[in-house]
Amino acid sequence: MNAYERRLLRVSRKLDDSQREQLLTFAEFLVSRRKDTAANANPTLHEPLPIPAREGETVVGAIKRLREAYHMLDAKLMLNDTASVMSKHAVGGLPAEEAIAELESLFLRHYERYRDEP
Repeated sequence: MNAYERRLLRVSRKLDDSQREQLLTFAEFLVSRRKDTAANANPTLHEPLPIPAREGETVVGAIKRLREAYHMLDAKLMLNDTASVMSKHAVGGLPAEEAIAELESLFLRHYERYRDEP
């Protein structure tokens, strides 16, 4: 037991049961609020799942596959970019193969951003 722990024990012994309970509750509250520096320094990094494209895959099928493969990404944050590629395909006539390649690149960029976040 270090000096700090001994001091805390000494102080807690001077308290009645009700005050000790309050001290313990407050200490547990502080622990629940703190950011565990060890966990934040080395957070769990999710890797994309290796899901291959299906033969004759559609652009919608590719989006579903990529969302499943890159499950750690927030689809809401990617909605604008994904919709833009889908629009270029459906309205602008971008061939499916090119749209799928653009989507794969888009998901990879978002994943790299996710991976590089502190």
